[in-house]
Amino acid sequence: MAHGQWTEVEARGVLDAWKKSGLGLGEFARSRGSVPQRLRWWKKKLAPDLGKVIALLPAHVVEPRRGEPVTELLRSGHVVKVGREFDQVAFARVVAVLEGG
Repeated sequence: MAHGQWTEVEARGVLDAWKKSGLGLGEFARSRGSVPQRLRWWKKKLAPDLGKVIALLPAHVVEPRRGEPVTELLRSGHVVKVGREFDQVAFARVVAVLEGG
């Protein structure tokens, strides 16, 4: 997620992970391979909405569109994208590692 544009959902996830990390903005950004300016820009853009609670609900993809990845935003702020034919056991392991469990 360090390169390219972030979606609003990705940016919210990163800002939430930063707030939970206890790190300074610059230190957190560098630890994620990003730059502090990017986080400041999103923080300013989303400032009116930062106090809102965002609930993540379980999702079940019935049939993803061919060729498009399935994207999952994790509580840790990580975004995982997998192709249509992915190993669910391996995916669960990756999520567990990224979530610290």
